[in-house]
Amino acid sequence: MSVAVDDEIDRVARFGQALEDLVYNQAREGRLVFRTENDDLLVSYWSMIFDYCKGIGCLLHHKFYSPAFALQRPLVEALVRAHIVLVGSEEDVAKIRKDWYNVSYEKDGARIDKALGLGTLFEDFLKTSRKVLHSLTHSGTAQLQKRWDADWLGCGFDDEDISALLATCSVAVFLITILITKHYRLEEQTKAAEAAWLELGHATKPSQAT
Repeated sequence: MSVAVDDEIDRVARFGQALEDLVYNQAREGRLVFRTENDDLLVSYWSMIFDYCKGIGCLLHHKFYSPAFALQRPLVEALVRAHIVLVGSEEDVAKIRKDWYNVSYEKDGARIDKALGLGTLFEDFLKTSRKVLHSLTHSGTAQLQKRWDADWLGCGFDDEDISALLATCSVAVFLITILITKHYRLEEQTKAAEAAWLELGHATKPSQAT
């Protein structure tokens, strides 16, 4: 892992912390008042997503690449479930509470895009990433192929792979922050998150190619 990627890990960590603080500080000051009976789920997923991204950053920093990439699927699914809490049916939410809900990589993306006016953002990502996310989490070939560095056992994850994973983390914390701030009508925090996102920038797209 190059010095540039080390710097990117730190940069994404600072970005994530800044976005988390936007909402956390409002909650600490008593300005985050639940609006629906499902807000407990929404806030739980918000917290979980930031923890996943911090975990990924820590693992990458210490060069534990396989577990870092294995966390990408639960991160993505937490983001999808957070959106389903707001745009899904009562039956969907009931399934989430009973731990019966399965994310549909074929259908959930389009449902979220339609409800939030996101074009085909979620649909495209979920449809193209399902197989690789499953393989990375369940010790499939996407992980096995990365156990080799040339002809030797080692790390096959290169800087491009790591940068793409970090981009996925950045997208996840940004989208959940926008979802939360808009739900709670925190206009100043929404604008601050958007400004931070523009300042961060990314040369890579969320990870799909590993």
